[in-house]
Amino acid sequence: RRFKQGETIEGTIVAFGQDVAFVSIGGKSEAQIELAELKDDQGNVEVSIGDRIQAVVVSTSGGVVLSRKGVRNAATLRELESAFRAGVAVEGKVEGVNKGGYEIRIARARAFCPLSQIDIVRTTDPAVHVGKTYTFRIIEYKDGGKSIVVSRRKLLEDEHQANAAAVRSSIVPGAVLPGRVVSVLDFGA
Repeated sequence: RRFKQGETIEGTIVAFGQDVAFVSIGGKSEAQIELAELKDDQGNVEVSIGDRIQAVVVSTSGGVVLSRKGVRNAATLRELESAFRAGVAVEGKVEGVNKGGYEIRIARARAFCPLSQIDIVRTTDPAVHVGKTYTFRIIEYKDGGKSIVVSRRKLLEDEHQANAAAVRSSIVPGAVLPGRVVSVLDFGA
């Protein structure tokens, strides 16, 4: 079978070299893909021998050379768009804080979480959330994934509403319940 440059193909990882992985694509010889493309952000190889991957043919001269850069990002964005449409929660890591909110890493995509949407209670020091992994709901998905806005607050509020029904049933005259003071004002706590 002849492969064309730019064609997306599927193959099986059959071996690892020093700098490349060899992928069986149904031809006489294996295709090659740079090992760096198969590593996560921490530098660990994400695949093992026998795993199937999708990749794009970037060269056919002197053997087939593959790349996953565009394919992997496109797959991630399709998954995120599906999660947005279905209202499914996604896991993300808070990577940094800027003027208006937080930079969130979800798989390979970057998202933004406004300061007001990271928690139910107001945070005095925004840096306390940096480095933590939370579950978010995608509240805005635009420009094919270039603009993704997420909220953790929406999920927490939904959780609280679900718990509130159980608490309401336990509230009866004379009941003693634990609580937490969230603010003290002139007229009470």
